[in-house]
Amino acid sequence: MDALTRLQIEAACGRLPLLFAKYADNGDHAALAALFTEDCEFARPFQPDFPFFGRARVQAIFRDRPPILVRHIVSNVLVDAISETEARGTNYLAMLSCHSATEPPQPAGGLYVGGFEDHYVKVEGRWQFKSRYGHVALHQGGDMPNIPPPSDEARGLK
Repeated sequence: MDALTRLQIEAACGRLPLLFAKYADNGDHAALAALFTEDCEFARPFQPDFPFFGRARVQAIFRDRPPILVRHIVSNVLVDAISETEARGTNYLAMLSCHSATEPPQPAGGLYVGGFEDHYVKVEGRWQFKSRYGHVALHQGGDMPNIPPPSDEARGLK
């Protein structure tokens, strides 16, 4: 693969974590889901051991959650092109949210810092997430959320 192709892949895939954060923050769950392949895997940073399978399940996570004011700050985006149709990447993520109101400005709860390990593929000329596995490494100003494990059905296992 030549240097220009590698740079184009890295730039295209490097946009995906940024778009994910934008769509998650703006509540655009359809656009967020479209960043993923139909048969994707996605594990939320707060529940890395419970991945969801399939684009429809990813959309449901964001569509069905209660409205919140949230901001994701993405940094340290690193993409490695494997081939002209596949790449891997990592990025850091800081998240602040308010669950009691949705109009800014609001006080935030805890600060959560973690990241994602991403697998990108090119499908019909467009780069998408094939898998996205999140984790939380540090948190400050609040306990880790106690989120009940999702059902196998909700995760796309049944």
